[in-house]
Amino acid sequence: MKNHTYRLQRGFTLVELLIVIAIIMVLAALGFAGVQSALKKAKTVQTLNIATNLSQSIHNYFDEYGSLPVVNVTPTPIVTNTGEGVNVLRVLLAQEGAGTNILNTKGIRYLDVKTAKAKKAGLDYGNGGTTATGLFDAWGNPFYIAFDDDYNDEILNPNKISASDPEIIRGVKAVVYSYGADGLDKNKDDVRTW
Repeated sequence: MKNHTYRLQRGFTLVELLIVIAIIMVLAALGFAGVQSALKKAKTVQTLNIATNLSQSIHNYFDEYGSLPVVNVTPTPIVTNTGEGVNVLRVLLAQEGAGTNILNTKGIRYLDVKTAKAKKAGLDYGNGGTTATGLFDAWGNPFYIAFDDDYNDEILNPNKISASDPEIIRGVKAVVYSYGADGLDKNKDDVRTW
């Protein structure tokens, strides 16, 4: 006579399933944190690239004309989504239009920045227009430009974050900065060209 041994078909217990789900959740949370950190760093680099491009464009304009691309140079920083800031963008983009007060008389395009999507990370042209209406960082905030108003290659630091920051930024005609991810002035997440 043969003895038959029967194996019981057995599935996972509820405790085993809960342990596996908990492990998966912990791994997913760790991965999510890493992805968030990488995205923040990518936005910071993207913003710095745009700010550096704008700063270099201003310096190139100065090298060509011997003046700054602004009508009334003041020590007060201007914003790239209103008034004088938009005018500076249009000068650097050779989009001033016609008239007698043209600053970029040679029509040279100094600024080369991609078009923004939803007013983030680039030039905004309004509702499908062809003339710039603003320049924005990767978080949708405008940039700030401080000019060397007395042409002595020194700018009083407009965004002093810590005591170790210089009081005066030397050797430049303009500095460009963004308030960073939080949109608040003078925080460690600010993105600056100096």
